[in-house]
Amino acid sequence: MNPKIRTFKLPELASGYAGDISSGQYIELLEFANLDAPVQADEVRLEECRFTSVAVESLRNARLMQCELEQIGAPSLNAAGTFFNDVRVAHSRFGSADFAEAELDGVVFENCKFGWLNLRRAKVRDVLFRNCQFEEIDFGGQIQRVSFIDSRTSVLNGIGAQLRDVDLQGLDFAQVEGLESLRGARISSLQLSLLAEDMAQHLGIRVAP
Repeated sequence: MNPKIRTFKLPELASGYAGDISSGQYIELLEFANLDAPVQADEVRLEECRFTSVAVESLRNARLMQCELEQIGAPSLNAAGTFFNDVRVAHSRFGSADFAEAELDGVVFENCKFGWLNLRRAKVRDVLFRNCQFEEIDFGGQIQRVSFIDSRTSVLNGIGAQLRDVDLQGLDFAQVEGLESLRGARISSLQLSLLAEDMAQHLGIRVAP
């Protein structure tokens, strides 16, 4: 089943400034662009906001609803415990993106690059990755109705994952860890052939030369 992505259109937004963002704030209908300092928005609630050409360091326990993030730079993003609902992230680069124990619902990542994407103990539902690149994806959470289109990763780590209706056909991967945890995923026949040797080793099957 494909992700259920809900469309939204942001209204006219007022200009936001770095001083508008502080821990625990409720922020709505603002656009933040080209800020001089990296954003630290722990425990902030953001509704109908846009971030453009901004560096982000921390969104720990933040809540983002109907927000757009474009050209975001984050060498090391702490997004543990965040809640993303109807969020679009485009043309952004993350050295590491730690979404441990986060909840992502109705999120689109498009034209993004990740070093390490950590979804351990996260709840991820209705998420689409389009034209994204990863060094490693850690799927160690509850992953439901997630799809990849024209994406690639060096390592796909499924250890501890609970997958349901996850479509991996549009994800090229070089290495898979935790094969037994990929139950509930859909792969192509080509991907199956690439995994055949690893699957045989996992099952204790010896393949004759």
